[in-house]
Amino acid sequence: MKSPQLAVGPRSASGPHGGRNRVPRVVLWTLATVILILIGLFLASFFLDDTLRPRLEARMNGSLKGYRVTLGHAHLQLLSLRLNLNRLIIVQEAHPTPPVAEFPLMRFHIHWAELVSGHVVATVGIWNPRIHINRPQLVTEARSKTPLRQRGWQDALEAVYPFKINRLAIHDGDVTYIDKPDAKPLHLAELNFVTGNIRNIHEPNNVYPSSFSGHMAVFGSGRLRVDGQANYLMKPFPGIIANYVIKGAPLSAVTPASQHVNVTISDGTLSSNGLIEYSPKITNVKVNNVIIDSVDLTYVHLAETQGAEKERVPRMGKTIQKENNRPAVNVDVQEMNVRNSRLNFKDQDSDPPYVLFVSDSNLTVRNLSNHAEHGLSHLDLTGRFMDSGTMHIYGTFAAGREGPEFTTNIEILNTDLTALNPLMRAHGRLDVAQGHLTVYAKIGVNNSRITGYVKPMFSDVKVYSSEKDKNKSVLEQAKDVVVGAAAHILKNEGTQKVATQINLTGNLKNPDVSTWQAFVEAIKNAFVQAILPGFDRQVNRKGRVPLSRPQT
Repeated sequence: MKSPQLAVGPRSASGPHGGRNRVPRVVLWTLATVILILIGLFLASFFLDDTLRPRLEARMNGSLKGYRVTLGHAHLQLLSLRLNLNRLIIVQEAHPTPPVAEFPLMRFHIHWAELVSGHVVATVGIWNPRIHINRPQLVTEARSKTPLRQRGWQDALEAVYPFKINRLAIHDGDVTYIDKPDAKPLHLAELNFVTGNIRNIHEPNNVYPSSFSGHMAVFGSGRLRVDGQANYLMKPFPGIIANYVIKGAPLSAVTPASQHVNVTISDGTLSSNGLIEYSPKITNVKVNNVIIDSVDLTYVHLAETQGAEKERVPRMGKTIQKENNRPAVNVDVQEMNVRNSRLNFKDQDSDPPYVLFVSDSNLTVRNLSNHAEHGLSHLDLTGRFMDSGTMHIYGTFAAGREGPEFTTNIEILNTDLTALNPLMRAHGRLDVAQGHLTVYAKIGVNNSRITGYVKPMFSDVKVYSSEKDKNKSVLEQAKDVVVGAAAHILKNEGTQKVATQINLTGNLKNPDVSTWQAFVEAIKNAFVQAILPGFDRQVNRKGRVPLSRPQT
């Protein structure tokens, strides 16, 4: 008999205990569980909103000093850990109206690209932020003993999102400064800015491992672009190095702010490019060129600001002198050009008020530096003094170690004297009906010592005019006649010019002023000393003066 054979074949998979049924069920149950968890997290995200908003608001306010925030809405998506903040408003406690900043939307999320390198960091995007600052808020901040960077901004940001921020992007920002309620605001618009590697994850040994770039509209028609590197982890404040390009920025926009230093600006544009480095260890400003085109700039002396003006000069001078030849501060301007402009000095404190100005002015300054080792700076200014006389000022400057150092030459040819009547009435009580003025001068300052000369020449002078002076008193007319006669007597027979020369010697009244301040003050004083008492000198003189153009 043959023993029975057991059939060997594939095991049935359809039985109630088949192994294949068990695996799909585990997978299905696992998938179902995951899906339910995800759905639960998604739904739970919305139930957290009402609890999340006040907690985040309280945590931010607990970190800030002198400021507080209000938060309109907050939503944390638990699936992706993305946090949205809506209608975040920041106010200064001293001046809560208007708010200093409004953020319609801020979005935080994990910087997924850095997970590959094993770093859990965050990225934040800010859309349409609006910064509003007025003068009272700015003054309060400037007078505060707590610097702005120590107001707790970083702590407040970290209180919102637990992960360190490694990337920041700002989209279509807007910054407005209002100096006075009725003044035109300073406005920066279309601000777009992006920076990465904030935590120095990559290239940590680089001095500036983070990159950034940005661009914006400046005061309407101007454009500014910056590209550079940064180290946000430097202490006590971040360090940056950046190239900048600014084109066509309208200068009249800054008049509301510049009026606080007695300067008004009409028309004109600014263009420039260069490099700026600013860090706790060093400050470098390297300007390739500056072009100021068609500006009308006026310095206004007022009775009510006389005290502030006197205090401002030595304060600014000390600040500039402190930075001169300082190793950690380097300022270099390769070339600055002021083209087709008008430069004015207006004295509103005199009786009558008067204006001295140079029209059609073109100014070039080369190799301007705060370090003497970089060599002399060169200045060349041409224009029309009082819109009639040809003017040329040229000279050299140095970043002196012991105070201002400069040498300058001045030529003013055939200025119409009648344009100076308000000046002469204010100081010399004189008036002219006709005449011309020519001035040659050389002025230098070294070791706080002033040297040089000023030589004014008067020609074709006619002081008395019955038609022009018909409203003057008899005594005033008599004085003008006497002075006119003296000028006639003292004319050089060959040139028909009246001349005198004033030698300049002495010390600066305030050696702490800057080179530029000393330069302007020396020219102004020399000009006034040479011209205003000029006719009185002619009256008192007894002899003739030989005339020749001074050698410089």
